[in-house]
Amino acid sequence: MISIIIPVYNSQETIKDLVHEIIKTLNKKNKFEIVLVNDASKDNSEKLCIELTNKFDFVNFLSLSKNFGEHNAVMAGLNNCNGDYAVIMDDDMQHTSDALLKLIDIGIKEKNNYDVIYTNFKKKKQNFFRNLGSKLNDIAANLILKKSKELYLSSFKFINRFVINEIIKYKSPYVYIDGIIHEITNKISSIIVEHKERE
Repeated sequence: MISIIIPVYNSQETIKDLVHEIIKTLNKKNKFEIVLVNDASKDNSEKLCIELTNKFDFVNFLSLSKNFGEHNAVMAGLNNCNGDYAVIMDDDMQHTSDALLKLIDIGIKEKNNYDVIYTNFKKKKQNFFRNLGSKLNDIAANLILKKSKELYLSSFKFINRFVINEIIKYKSPYVYIDGIIHEITNKISSIIVEHKERE
């Protein structure tokens, strides 16, 4: 089974469409669950997430007591998922259904060769400041993690159960998922996928 982990923050305009798109994409191909983690959204996201869990028995929902940030929300999702694999993806619909299928297919096919598969994008469709932030984060990660300069640490990634189990052993309140991954394994790859405009 595949767990789709989605940190949710102020996503009332996208979360229902995203969940329905995932269901449409995966329903005939894979056994899956969706784990929505509301990171103390200030809008109507929580109500919509609850509606989705009431409608679909394979959609699970966690609500954090305050805004802990994306990496802690992902950690909460990983601690409460049941899949042999997990895909972590954003809530803004910039990750396409074709990219999700491609990531899952390659991840399962390469399960004996790679523990983690990141995504990268030919062209990132976001504003200058978000691109600058991503670039600075990538430079810092090159220095701190000593990762390959060719590897982009996207939030959209595939991990196997071995990595899930190792990540959730981490108990510090200061969570950096990609840093933990790089402490766990060197069996890491990446693929190029499409990046949509932010909804």
